[in-house]
Formats: sequence, C-alpha cells, structure tokens
Amino acid sequence: MDVPFPADYGGVIDIYYRIQALHELGYKIILHCWEYGRGEQEKLKEITHEIHYYKRKKSIRFAFSKLPFIVVSRQSNKLFNRLLEDNHPILFEGIHTTLLLDNPRLKERIKIVRMHNVEHDYYNALAEKATGIKKKHYTSEAKKLKSYESILTHANWIFAIQELDKQHFETFHSNVKLLPASVPPISIVPVNAEEKYCLFHGNLSVQENDSAVRWILKNAFYDGLKLIITGKNPSTELSQLANKKGVQVVPNPSQDKMQQLISEAHVHLLVTEQATGIKLKLINSLATGGHVLVNPTMVEGTNLATLCTVFSNEIGYQTQLKALMAKPVEVGQIHLRFEILQAQFDTLENCKVFVEILS
Repeated sequence: MDVPFPADYGGVIDIYYRIQALHELGYKIILHCWEYGRGEQEKLKEITHEIHYYKRKKSIRFAFSKLPFIVVSRQSNKLFNRLLEDNHPILFEGIHTTLLLDNPRLKERIKIVRMHNVEHDYYNALAEKATGIKKKHYTSEAKKLKSYESILTHANWIFAIQELDKQHFETFHSNVKLLPASVPPISIVPVNAEEKYCLFHGNLSVQENDSAVRWILKNAFYDGLKLIITGKNPSTELSQLANKKGVQVVPNPSQDKMQQLISEAHVHLLVTEQATGIKLKLINSLATGGHVLVNPTMVEGTNLATLCTVFSNEIGYQTQLKALMAKPVEVGQIHLRFEILQAQFDTLENCKVFVEILS
C-alpha cells in the first residue's frame, strides 16, 4: 500500500520486517508497491527478487466511486498484467490493495490478505474527532469500507494483526490466522542518555497522532519537563503550539535519529483515542529500557498492559509522569518485557505461518 522503506511509521514497519523475514526464510519476493511521495528505495533490493512501483492516482472523481477511496486510488493495468505472468501466491498488504482480489482471472491463485486493522472501525474513529469536509470524507469512507469488506471472502486466508481483529474476521471467513506485527529483533538495553527526557513519537501527519500530541500538551505536560515530540510531517500549527510551551519538536528524523530518540527516552508517553489494530509505537517503546506510560485505549485488545504504567484519572496525569521521570526502570521489569515481547513478536518465528500454509 506504500513504499515500505524507510521503516519509519507503523504500517511500513510491519511490512518491511515481514519482507525481511520472508527473505530469510528463503522466499523470493516480487514486491509491488504504490509510490506517492516516498520515492524508489535501493535498500529494498537487498531483500527482494524484483520491485515494481506504481503511481497512486488521487483523482477527486474517486470520491464519488462506490468503492473506498483507499482502494480505488490503487489500480493499475500494469500490475494486473504482471500478476498474470506467473502462478505464485499473492500477499495483499492491507485492504487498500485488494482491488483485484475477486478478479476471475486470479481465481485459482493462493491469495492471502494481511489486515492491519478493521479498517471501517478505524475510519469511524477518525470521523468522530474530525470536523467539516474531513468528517464527511471519513464517514463516507467508513461506510464504503464496511460494505466492501465482503471482498475478503475471495481470499484463501486472512491474517489478522491482533486477537480482537481475528475474532471479527472469523464471523465471515473460515481461514483466519493471527500474525502479530512484524518488528525489528527485540533487544532491550538500559537507557543511556545525558539528560532525562520524555518522548512521544509517531506519524504526526496522521490526525490520530496530531490529536494525541495536543492532548499531551494540555493534560500531561508540566513546567520543567523535557518533552520531545518527533515524527513525520508535523503541521505548522502543531509545531507552534509545542514551541510556545518550550517543547522540542524533531520533524522527519532519519531512521537512525528516530531509533536513538526512542532508545534513550526515560519515559515514552503514548496516547491514542482509537483501539484499532495494534500500535507499533507501543512495541517499539517497550523494546527499550525506558518507562512506558499509556492511556487505557493504547493497550486495549493486547496483553501488554502489565508492562506499562496506565494512566489513572484518580491519581492525575502529571503526577504519574513526574513519578516515572524520577525513578529508573527496574531490571526485573526489563527482563519481563524481553520475555513477553520475544514470545509474541519474534518476527522470523511468526512468519513461519507462511511456510505452514504454502508447503
């Protein structure tokens, strides 16, 4: 659905490390991806057999289509013709890429759809917080996606990212498997930063994360806290709002810089208004030696709450954050994190599900 490198936001982190694992398992990957701003990436040649790029067509006329915009804007005759050149299994990443899923000429192919969340729930949640034309767009897209979801019955397999999603897809499909998020190898080391800081990271061009930062600035930030906000394409308004409070914004960091900021944070502050899918930023934060402070929605549908400090309204947001900034993470907690994360998110081991169904 996007060019999966650099692996700098949730959706493409999941895809990139899955491709890497499949490559390590001996599969030759023919990668087809939609390019709309990230460019062609030489790095992907290291883990793929072939790469083909297609331009996403964001025509305004697609807004009037019966199909969801995220689907109809990803169409290409070149892609279709290339798929017809062989008889290999096809992995569709996200419902975004499933326009050809019910095509009769692909009927005999093995088709797997990896769902990143229940997409119409995600868009309904976006609509609840949006206003004006954005609200209309998200509401319309959610309705179209709910109606369109039946196309998944043409897949041989659906891979769900978390258990609640799996239960949803099992209501209309008999072959649903759980495939947890694909992430870098889990390696937890103690925080070693010159100065303690609190971090929020995410794709800041996404409304969900923009809203989360605004909530943090209003409810959790306090004078004297060193807070860093980092991620892709923050709006000018958001940057100005943060700067007024003396909060540092690091826009569009390199992959190395982002990883440094994540690994050296004393506290990761993660907030979301949506319980859809699983947040890759949560896993990345837990795979460090820093505290992880979350709101209840961030860990809903996961078994990761015991590894985090969950906001409690009775205690107060700022009080909990101050307490965590003042104490180190216990060694025992770090070991527990490693054991649980390694058991759930060993990407190479999890991707052996492909060997299971394709053998």
